[in-house]
Amino acid sequence: MVDQSDLPFRLLCRSHGANLAYTPMIHAKMFLQSRAYRDKFWQGSTPAEDRPLFAQFCGGNAENVLAAARAVQGGVDAVDLNCGCPQNIARRGNYGAFLLEKPELVDLVRTLSRELDVPVTVKVRLLPQGLEASLDPYARLVEAGAAAICVHGRNRHQKGSDVGSCDWEAIAAVVADPRVGGLVPVLANGGIGSAEDAHRCLEETKADGVLSSEAILEYPPLFSAERRIGRCAITREYLRLCDLHPPDRGGQGSGIKCVKMHLHRFLHADLQTHPVLRERIANAGSLDDLREVLDDVEEIHVRAGHQDHQEVLSWYVRYTRIVPCDDGLLRTASQRKQLTNEKEHHASFIDSQQDGDCFAAMFGDY
Repeated sequence: MVDQSDLPFRLLCRSHGANLAYTPMIHAKMFLQSRAYRDKFWQGSTPAEDRPLFAQFCGGNAENVLAAARAVQGGVDAVDLNCGCPQNIARRGNYGAFLLEKPELVDLVRTLSRELDVPVTVKVRLLPQGLEASLDPYARLVEAGAAAICVHGRNRHQKGSDVGSCDWEAIAAVVADPRVGGLVPVLANGGIGSAEDAHRCLEETKADGVLSSEAILEYPPLFSAERRIGRCAITREYLRLCDLHPPDRGGQGSGIKCVKMHLHRFLHADLQTHPVLRERIANAGSLDDLREVLDDVEEIHVRAGHQDHQEVLSWYVRYTRIVPCDDGLLRTASQRKQLTNEKEHHASFIDSQQDGDCFAAMFGDY
């Protein structure tokens, strides 16, 4: 999760049922070359309540990844290698889902597992060629020393408006493969929008655990079996944690920018109907500015008779929800985007634009 799993957010998720968290994805080369970049993500330790914690790195150069991982291994419980990122910048940098298709990945995992003092795990996607083509590479990763495999049941082409459904049957096949699930834990990722989804995924895949990356960004209590907690209460709790662990110091990511991105997720449904509030979040310069926006959202809820238990995910389903199109027909948001692209050769969707800007700002042109 690029610049999203800051310490306050991790603690928020843990307080509502998550029992494992990852650092933001760290670019190994930039971690070594830039003190400013390194300080954004790591100050040598994390609070006891932020464990177990996996440090996730991206990079295709074994020397760089090993050196970066060694710098943090004393304060984490495992080092995770990201071989799931599908963005084009990952192609240019030879990491993420593109590294999964390169022969040097096995040697990289073997080097890390041999030289580090903590376990090495790998986050993967399905290969574009399908499940059968994916199983042998996964098995080679386990043979090279991977202590666990996290499988996202989509390939690298399934992203944004082309995200499609997650293939839990493929994950189940990985779990059942004696060369993979028969030797190491397999975690399932993809298609998790609620606690019910998580339980159903575990039942259908027989995985050893389940992860959420997008839905939990909008609703951090996703894994909680408690009553529905309203998005305003969640937002206020997050801002309180930001007071205790300021995101602009102590290895907490990109400061106020990171906080604002979280609020865009938490309050997405409100910001769609009140764009002035979205602009105020974008222009906010402090946590107090953001609290004022939250106060106004709460006031709107009171006036409208808002019921927290009736809230549904909004940002997470932005590519799959049914929406009206100009021709009067109902289609998914992704289908509408495709039509718009065909007619106008461009699209202006604020969510996907923010995601792209965030990625480019984090890693530069690597």
